[in-house]
Amino acid sequence: MFEKLKKKFESMVEQAQKRHAESADVSRFNHPLAEQTDWHPLKRGGSNFCTHRLDATKGDLLVFKATKGAKFFIGLFGFFGLLGLIIPLTIFFSEDGEWFLLLFALLFGGIFTGVSFLLFYFMTMPRVFDRFYGHYYQGRKKPDEMKPNPKRPLINCNDIVALQLIREYVRSDKSSYHSYELNLVLRDGKRINVVDHGKIDALREDAEILSTYLSVPVWDAA
Repeated sequence: MFEKLKKKFESMVEQAQKRHAESADVSRFNHPLAEQTDWHPLKRGGSNFCTHRLDATKGDLLVFKATKGAKFFIGLFGFFGLLGLIIPLTIFFSEDGEWFLLLFALLFGGIFTGVSFLLFYFMTMPRVFDRFYGHYYQGRKKPDEMKPNPKRPLINCNDIVALQLIREYVRSDKSSYHSYELNLVLRDGKRINVVDHGKIDALREDAEILSTYLSVPVWDAA
């Protein structure tokens, strides 16, 4: 019963988001491509806090970096994972150790610790706008050192027509909130997600800086 109610609610949310996307007055952006661009959420999910901010202090580089809050969240996640790994193992290797403690350490502590490392790796991956190379990319290597990766394509900055801001209603088991996307709109209408988090004021501020840097407009439908 509860599963049916959950699915029905999720369907209602999806329909509401679809109506919101379809009702967006894109004519105000005064660009023919805006009419052809998809205004539905590009990246499902998100967060209810600010996960990334734009660092504009590096000259020809503009870089979205993980915030201290995001790093603290991941660190807290990893801390409990390490506790779940170390404490059971310490007891297990004592004289009174039980085998279920080893299983608990591997299943609970090991999984939590592993997930925290993965979260840290992907969350802290730089989102870089490089004026020297003239490209946008995600990664820790420079464009001339990168291998082709369809999941993290190398985008020519000249192909970026606009910056798109849209919102998504996210519902979890314990809370509901809005998350906001910053997407690149390319000449062919394709969209590339840059960041997705819950603080629209911070995202708008970063989008304006990026807009000046790239000399493209912000299409704000958030």
